[in-house]
Amino acid sequence: MKQSRLFFSTDSNRLFLPWMSMLMGFIAVLILAAGMSAYDSITNWQRVVSGSLTVQIPTYTEAGDPRGEVVNREIETALTILRSSTGVKGATVLSDSQMTELMIPWLGEGAAVSELPLPKLIDVMVDSDHYPDMAQLKTDLAAQVPSAVLDSHRLRLEPLLRLSSGGIKLIGFILILLALTASFTVIYATRTSLTAHEHIISLIHMMGANDWFITRQYAARNFNLTFMGSFFGLLLALPIMAGVSFLIHGATLDFIWNPALDIKQWIVLGCVPVGLALLAFVTTLKTVSDYLKRFL
Repeated sequence: MKQSRLFFSTDSNRLFLPWMSMLMGFIAVLILAAGMSAYDSITNWQRVVSGSLTVQIPTYTEAGDPRGEVVNREIETALTILRSSTGVKGATVLSDSQMTELMIPWLGEGAAVSELPLPKLIDVMVDSDHYPDMAQLKTDLAAQVPSAVLDSHRLRLEPLLRLSSGGIKLIGFILILLALTASFTVIYATRTSLTAHEHIISLIHMMGANDWFITRQYAARNFNLTFMGSFFGLLLALPIMAGVSFLIHGATLDFIWNPALDIKQWIVLGCVPVGLALLAFVTTLKTVSDYLKRFL
């Protein structure tokens, strides 16, 4: 945008608009980053849980006594039932090392997992397009392996997925509110400036300046101020994002929510200042045009 040729040096909006744009850009970047990260996490959860379920077979009795060879026989029976069921693509027993890896996020490195009374876990891969009949599968297992516990991750995570989806919708609603707030802020700042410079605008209008010249000057100025403010808002948001990412990695919560963004998502965040500036430009064009038609 070209430098404005109107007399704006005494206009207080030269400070107000960048500060408000910085605040809205800061909030928009953080919320947008959280929304994109949450969407990726939900997608990963759905992909992981939609094609698998587990069967647990206890290795100890309720009294705490080892069940011995009974466990191996029940595992073989359960594998036979699972592999012959419609919709099941495969079933494998997790090894002790795999169980240890599963427990690390919860118990931490160095935990004596082998000393815990963990059940034997059978990982069952299912056809997501032809999901098995869970009721029939539970009945078959209960008839031949009464101790087996069939666990569908999809059923357990459905409330969490619904909550996360609702959170993403809320983020979208907040972004819409931010866009509306940005528009109203630009409208207020522009009308205030028009009122403050009404005598100058009337003078240059009588000297031959058309409406488009005046409108273009205001739009270019607000574009520059909004872009400058929202760009600094983006820069301020980066340390916050880095801090949140560090805390999540440090708490080994990546398996729940991975805050890392890919290159396309970083490009989207980089477009926030441009988007706010364009919104300010279009809003200013409309506001100034209506004002000039009404009062000049």
